[in-house]
Amino acid sequence: MPTREHFSSRLGFLLIAAGCAIGLGNVWRFPFITGQYGGALFVLIYVFFLLAFGVPLLSMELAIGRASRRSLAQSFEVLTPKSKIWRLNKFWMIAGNYVLMSFIQ
Repeated sequence: MPTREHFSSRLGFLLIAAGCAIGLGNVWRFPFITGQYGGALFVLIYVFFLLAFGVPLLSMELAIGRASRRSLAQSFEVLTPKSKIWRLNKFWMIAGNYVLMSFIQ
């Protein structure tokens, strides 16, 4: 089995994870659009849902990756028994990653 690369510090990992989770759409386009149309209430609701859903999902994805030490597609094969339906979650997570990567404008 080939060796995997590791981050040299926790700060580097946190910065990469934050950059992937936030994305360019949230950094550049979202504040511009809300500022243009005056959506302060929407920004507050957005931040609430970002914290309510984003943090638990990011924690889950990090825990799965750390426990399996495999790629996203192979992690559910390692961590779940063959008879469990949890194995199908890998397809949702892979599709979600593609959707997140495609939102750069």
